[in-house]
Amino acid sequence: MSPLDPNNPPKEKQSALKVIVHSFFVVPLIIAGFAVLVFLMVRILTDEPRTAEDYLIDVKIGGTTKRWQGAFELSKILSNPDLIPDDPRFEQEMLSAFEHSKHDRDPRVRQYLALALGQPGKTVYLESLINAFNDDDVIAASAAKAVGLIGSPEGVPPLVKLLNHGIPQVRLQAVIALGIIGDIRAIPQLILALEDIEPNVRWDAAIALAKMKNNSGSRIILDLLDRNYLDSFPNIDAGEQDQAMLVAIQASKWILSPEVKKSLNNLKDFDTNLHIREAARQVLELGDGQSYR
Repeated sequence: MSPLDPNNPPKEKQSALKVIVHSFFVVPLIIAGFAVLVFLMVRILTDEPRTAEDYLIDVKIGGTTKRWQGAFELSKILSNPDLIPDDPRFEQEMLSAFEHSKHDRDPRVRQYLALALGQPGKTVYLESLINAFNDDDVIAASAAKAVGLIGSPEGVPPLVKLLNHGIPQVRLQAVIALGIIGDIRAIPQLILALEDIEPNVRWDAAIALAKMKNNSGSRIILDLLDRNYLDSFPNIDAGEQDQAMLVAIQASKWILSPEVKKSLNNLKDFDTNLHIREAARQVLELGDGQSYR
């Protein structure tokens, strides 16, 4: 009989060791993995989507990350009319959360809450948003945008005052909001905004005026229909350039002068972007003052 080799145990011991490893480690591991998989599948199938009320709770009692993320989700979910809670208590809770957000260490909470207040288009939020025009520039810009989303003529006088704000982004959002509301009381101040030092403010002032069938900004509209002009702004990429042209094309239907028609015909026939050509064609076919689709 040969001596036992300590480095080469008998086959019986090897088999017993494999059984032990299999029974006490591998099988339990497989069972645990399967259980986790079943749990996740059940969770996915039964988990209900979070509601506006859920995100508002995150804003009120959540940690730093939870609060601003909850406010951000509210700014998205409240843009869907079907997901807006039909409960006056929710409105009051939103107003309360916005008021308390003045003291939040993370400004994103108040920024996104401002946008959330504008999404339902309810005037109950108007006063709080107008008061937020006195906040820092980021909050004031978001509040101005939200007032535009509400669309109430009551927002026009305070928005007009923002046209003299020292921060371009605030002036820009005020101009855009006035264009959305479409109140002709803003026309004199929007004409002044055509001379703003910030190109975006000038451009959107011209767009806002065109929507009100005022052609004071027609020269700027013509510039926006010219790719050579937009090429002179190196910070505007191709996608932004196309978007600016599409907005200008849609606004131009209200001020279809011979010069504007000439520019639209040129875009219709020769522009490299199919969407630009089609948009120009539709405006020319619909004619001055017709609904754009």
